Formats: sequence, C-alpha cells, structure tokens
Amino acid sequence: MNSITPREVRQLSSILYARRNLCLKLSQRQVEILIGSILGDGYIYPKGKIQIEHSKKNKDYVNWKFKELKNLAYENLGTVTRTDKRNGKQYTSHRFWLKQYFCPWRKYFYRGKKKIFPPNLKLTPLSLAVWYMDDGCYSDKRCTISTDSFSITSLKRIKKELNRFDINTYIRSNGKLGISANSQDKFFKLINPYIHQCMTYKLP
Repeated sequence: MNSITPREVRQLSSILYARRNLCLKLSQRQVEILIGSILGDGYIYPKGKIQIEHSKKNKDYVNWKFKELKNLAYENLGTVTRTDKRNGKQYTSHRFWLKQYFCPWRKYFYRGKKKIFPPNLKLTPLSLAVWYMDDGCYSDKRCTISTDSFSITSLKRIKKELNRFDINTYIRSNGKLGISANSQDKFFKLINPYIHQCMTYKLP
C-alpha cells in the first residue's frame, strides 16, 4: 500500500530526458513529493516546466520543497508580488521552477488544459500529506481537500483511491472532498509523520 506500483513508476518515469544524453534522475521520495504537489498547487507547463508556488506565510514550506527537489530545479527561489484588481491589495508569494523535462508528466496529469486524477494512480502517505499541505483544511472539526477544479470522474477516482487506505470520503456541494468524521483519525494518523512543522496548523 505504501509504494507506487512498478507500472506507475514507468508511467511517471523517474529518469526524464530532454535529449538522449541529457537527463534528470528522480528519487522515489521526489516522485512522491511531486505527485502531491501536482495534485495540489503545482502546475506543469505544456513544454514540461513545473512551477511550485506558495504564499508568503508558507515560506518555510516552499523552502522545504526547494531543498527536496533542488537537483531538479533552476538555481534560486523567486518572489512575486501581485495586485488584486478587485480590492487593490498586494499579495506576495515564493516560487521556483523545475527544469523543462516533465512533458510525460504533463500528458499524464492533464487532459488538454484541465488537471485530472489519473486512472490507477497510487498515492502514498507522503504524496497524500503533501497534497493535504497544499490544498487541505481543518476547520470546525471538518477536514476537506480543495478538489473543486477536478471533474466528477477524477473525484470518483480520488474517493476510490482513499478508500484503499480504508478512509471514507464524500463530495461536498462546493466540489471539495470531505474526509468522513469516522475516518479523520485514521487520515491524520496516516499523514502526520510527513507534515512539515510549519503546516501543523492544518492538523486537529
């Protein structure tokens, strides 16, 4: 249960080529972190570059990702400030990019411009924890993951995959995935060892 199957490793190749003699090698841990990141806030450009970006308050978290993926990344972390045209407020975030090798991953995680949960994708506790740190929330004793950008087909796949861990889920009216109350203890016990200390505010 805690390992990506050989078939999935082949699909999510751990050796990526830009040209025949120019490649990146990913560790199993990096593959798992990237799966969680891509399901969450990460974005794969059509030509294969991956953007990892998080808000200013989560600087320690993006620093952790950068250290974990540093050999795959361009040299430095960057900072970007955007202005919300609706209210004039400025928001700062930190980001970095992974090198332009990930075209096979783009084809795996996207249908056209829309991100999907791929058929038969097997999550691990680490990839699930990263996804939760990116897109999860615990409020009013309710645990949810922001999945409202996924299609109903992807949501059904997600529910089925979490059921493999004996974690029951439901789809809320806003499209987010809820962890059923009777499965929350099991869910948090599964991901807790992998939660970065700066993200513990997302735990009960």
